[in-house]
Amino acid sequence: MARNPPERTRTDRDALRAAFASGVPLTVRQLSQLAGLSEEAVLRHLEHLAKSVKAEGAKFVVHPAECVACGYVFDDRKRLTKPSRCPECRATRVDPPSFEVVEG
Repeated sequence: MARNPPERTRTDRDALRAAFASGVPLTVRQLSQLAGLSEEAVLRHLEHLAKSVKAEGAKFVVHPAECVACGYVFDDRKRLTKPSRCPECRATRVDPPSFEVVEG
């Protein structure tokens, strides 16, 4: 007997938006856990969510990744993914970027 999928009560982007309700910056991994989505799905939706948040008058804030070894901050990085290594010291221990939605 075939199982029916569970009824969806909200979209993936609605789940992400609800995860941002805490008001603290969250990493892709944290968003993934709170929204119940894969990290890849979160990354796909973040760019679109940023546009819709802006259209609603809020701000989508990206707190850049930072090298743990030397403190280099990836200010100019456009991609939302975590960098693999630091361009200054070549270390691979990099804290991932975090994101938040600031209303008004």
